[in-house]
Amino acid sequence: MASKGIFGRNDQSARYAAASLALGLMFVSLVVIYLTAPQNDAVTLFCVVIMAVSLLIALNGNWNEIGVMAAFAALTSLMASYFLGRDVLGDTGGVVFPLLWLGVLFYAFRWISSHTVVVPEDHAIMVARFYSGSLYRLQPPLAPPLIPLLERRVATIPLYELSHDVTVAKINTSGPHSIDEVEVHLRYRVQNPEFALANIPNRGQIQNDVAREMGRDLEQARLDVAFWEKLLARQLKHEVDDIVREVIFAETKSATEAYEKRQYISQQVFHRLNELTRRWGVAVTRVDIDYFSVPEDRFRKEGPLDKEIKRILETSKAEAQAEVERIRTIVRVLREENIEISPEIIGALLIPEWISEAESLLPPAAAKPVSDRPGNSGAKPGNATKQ
Repeated sequence: MASKGIFGRNDQSARYAAASLALGLMFVSLVVIYLTAPQNDAVTLFCVVIMAVSLLIALNGNWNEIGVMAAFAALTSLMASYFLGRDVLGDTGGVVFPLLWLGVLFYAFRWISSHTVVVPEDHAIMVARFYSGSLYRLQPPLAPPLIPLLERRVATIPLYELSHDVTVAKINTSGPHSIDEVEVHLRYRVQNPEFALANIPNRGQIQNDVAREMGRDLEQARLDVAFWEKLLARQLKHEVDDIVREVIFAETKSATEAYEKRQYISQQVFHRLNELTRRWGVAVTRVDIDYFSVPEDRFRKEGPLDKEIKRILETSKAEAQAEVERIRTIVRVLREENIEISPEIIGALLIPEWISEAESLLPPAAAKPVSDRPGNSGAKPGNATKQ
């Protein structure tokens, strides 16, 4: 509401300036007519009435009424140039002076037309006053020409809704599992252009980087809404990355829990992000975590059978390693005693009971009879046949 009041006062000031210019032209023209035209009560009354009406329009008129007054002031000034020219140079001056003044008016009209600023409703065109150092926003749909050497456009900031997708990768939870990647969808808009122009963090460095990427000078780049779109998106990316990591680490202990609480996480990111962006005049209107990248195995819960199978397999692996070491020790001792090691001896050394015990607890589809294993050929332990 405060910003609207400021912009309203700026618009009123611009109308007063335009009305004052037209009123000044009208006043000078009427003075010239009063001094050069034949004196009579009708001329005096004409001048007084016109001046009074012009003053009322200047104080209370809108842009259309001020425009009509300016056109009438131009016609009155042509009449004044005629009386002035005739008074100075006679009949020749009565022709030359109006033609010269008409050329001046035509040039002024062209200059005003070419420098009148068209202001879209969804753009904020910011102007700096050099004499005071203040900023103000031009009001739509049209704004009067800026005062040369005293006023300058410094930025064109978009007021329409913007959107941006931010990808945050390798996020730690407070538990043992991390999240590979999440995608955050943002919607936001600029509410206070003055804050956006002055309060964005690290604005010097980040603005120079964006302008360099666009291949343009910084002052010229600021006049393009695309510059501000890129600038805001880049700044929001940094803030969202930090906030998402903080919220997920503080609120979740696993990737599964983070996925299940994604709506709550989105709300927390929304509130924290708005606290920051409010300082730069930006309001975040929506935050959605659209995509969670978590390995599928982190969602599968182990049942009692799965845990028992895992325990048996780990135990069997340890027993198998111990069995291998036992056989190696026996073979080494037999070799030291110069005893010939035959296939029958090797078969007698094998003790596969640990395999049978493990397979008895496995599901039927996962178990195979010992006799079906390749290389066993149905032989029983300790009764190896000769090849």
